[in-house]
Amino acid sequence: MKKQNPYKNFMETFGDEYILQISIEEASELIKAICKFKRKSIDVQKEQSELENKILDCIADMEICLDELKIIFDVAEQVEKIKQSKIEQGKVRAENYLKKRLP
Repeated sequence: MKKQNPYKNFMETFGDEYILQISIEEASELIKAICKFKRKSIDVQKEQSELENKILDCIADMEICLDELKIIFDVAEQVEKIKQSKIEQGKVRAENYLKKRLP
């Protein structure tokens, strides 16, 4: 059963090229927000909270873009398989790292 597309109206209205451009912009905004957080979060506690909220907003935008990209390229199942494989690889790397660090 194919998953219903919650973005159908938006995607049909604006088209794939627009979604691709927005995805690039949103990825850039997330990168910028993370960089600012790393650079400024130690300065002022209030500012740290604002920066965290910006990151949350950017993550939400990026997740929407990722969902739309999976629809555009019809790759949701493949992406999920690759994600699971990468998670397993990460577990192995983490275990190997810990083995090297611990006496």
